[in-house]
Amino acid sequence: MSRGSLMPLSVGVTLLLAWSTLVGAGAAAPSEDRPAQGGGAVVLVLDGSGSMKEPGGAGATRMTEAKAGLRAVVEDLPDDAQVGLRVYGSTISEGPGSCEDTELLAPVARTDRGALRAGVDRLRPLGNTPIAYSLRQAYGDLPTEGPRSIVLVSDGEENCGGDPCEVAADLRKKGADFYVDVVGLQVDPASRAQLTCIASAGGGTYYDVQDVSRLQDTLTRTSVRAARGYAPAGRPVEGGTTRKDAPAVTDGQWLDTVGDSGPEHYRLPDPGRGTFHVAAATLPTRGFTGVSSVEVGVVSADGTPCGSPARETAQGASNGGAPIAAALTLSATDREDCGGGPYVATVTSNNEEVQGLELLVRTEPEVEDASALPAAFGRASGFSDEVQTGRAAADAVPVVGGPNFSSAPPTPPGTYEDTVLPGETLFYRLPDVGWGRSAVCDATLGTSDRAARAFGRAVGVTAQVRVYGAMKTLADDSSARTARAQWRGDRALDLHAASPPVVLRNRESSSDTVRAFQLAGDAWCSVTVLPTSAATAEEVGEVPLTLTTSVAGEEAGVPAYVEPEPRAEAATDDAGPASWLLAVAGLVVVALVGGSVVMLRRRRAP
Repeated sequence: MSRGSLMPLSVGVTLLLAWSTLVGAGAAAPSEDRPAQGGGAVVLVLDGSGSMKEPGGAGATRMTEAKAGLRAVVEDLPDDAQVGLRVYGSTISEGPGSCEDTELLAPVARTDRGALRAGVDRLRPLGNTPIAYSLRQAYGDLPTEGPRSIVLVSDGEENCGGDPCEVAADLRKKGADFYVDVVGLQVDPASRAQLTCIASAGGGTYYDVQDVSRLQDTLTRTSVRAARGYAPAGRPVEGGTTRKDAPAVTDGQWLDTVGDSGPEHYRLPDPGRGTFHVAAATLPTRGFTGVSSVEVGVVSADGTPCGSPARETAQGASNGGAPIAAALTLSATDREDCGGGPYVATVTSNNEEVQGLELLVRTEPEVEDASALPAAFGRASGFSDEVQTGRAAADAVPVVGGPNFSSAPPTPPGTYEDTVLPGETLFYRLPDVGWGRSAVCDATLGTSDRAARAFGRAVGVTAQVRVYGAMKTLADDSSARTARAQWRGDRALDLHAASPPVVLRNRESSSDTVRAFQLAGDAWCSVTVLPTSAATAEEVGEVPLTLTTSVAGEEAGVPAYVEPEPRAEAATDDAGPASWLLAVAGLVVVALVGGSVVMLRRRRAP
């Protein structure tokens, strides 16, 4: 057999493999990214504008204090971190070129303390504040994949005509593993509003620093967390501006922004005779007293509302800056009055600025006999303190909590150590809480000499631990005695929260707390430290935290689902190029393989 006679067969096999790859790619949903704990890349972007010459306190300028804080950060960075340093407004005072004045002082690379220190030493306050332009340049400084982030430090708002909120939102859409944290230095209300918007649109957190001498703690927190690398879990999507242009979303978590183009619309998967669940979570950005809200509703193909929209509101201070989530469950019965699909979910928020949005979608097959399952949990309060699993004695594993659901690191049953700042809420994901079982979150705030000195004997901060169900809604036992207490730093404080058991028929309950645990799946623990004022937050500094996660109870009430009948997909005129490519590739493969077999038989014939 000659080499030439084998060519058609080898080409056919090659195309067959390629065709199989295309079929696999077309059939499988894109994999959902998962939070990472390590390997993050970060570029620090520092304000070098003229306003940084102004006094920052204790006789030092803002720039002097910022440089001192950055030097401390350099020493605290992990050795294997990937960190770079960029400055804007530091070389041209005004005029031509001043609005493109940004310079990379140290490239993003494995921690090079010498290069980073040299970069810090070169910082000089001088010119304008081209934040939008600098963010785009900083994004280009980062690797093209893996957990990546920008930490922006600024004492004012954009003054070069750019829109940094829009830029942050655009960069965020490039990948779910990218985010922007922002530190504001002694900013006025207008600057704070813009910087908060940048952080929210960029999927990160805004930190307000009034006493610049306290900048070191905040910079260390944000920079070390970013360098250790946590990546939000989810797939990027851009919601439609109308129901007609709503993109199709499948089961899983999707990341978008809301507030930049009005309501966001998404086409939901068809659950047949089953049930779909959709939740929308946003991070409030209206400061200490503002009220934030998020709402999600669903309509049928002709625009008829399916039930009432779900809406959740929270006041910034009382919520500890935590995300708020609204979740909607619609069974086949619930959808009878609104008509058939495709169904479209619409998410709205009352915030005027751009916010990060997490959209979670789950479809559930039809249940064979729901009446045979355990009844809904009968207590809306008074149960959390009774669900105890004990605190593990094992050594604590270091972990970096996330500021929202999507960035929460996975913390399966075990003990973990972290730190939390006053005014901050950190989230941790407890995977796979099964039917009949309860999620348990135990937190210990350790001692702090600094906090004890700040508080004296009479005051403290309020700390609380909370637990959330599979659709990110809060299971808040208002009667729990151990979930919320005052911490003063002079002694350790133990906090405890537990959920109701996961029961499918909990969705029949009138209690939001009980309905939060109507689905098996991931749960979340959050730890919040609520300061009495911004000054208190800066005086206290980081709070040592130990978190123990566990699951209580035995598996029970596992629902039996009706096997869905296979449905043939009707051909449509808008099948798209991928469908034609698969069809053509398949025909080519069949023809080539068939031809090769014929040729082989002919060669073997006597």
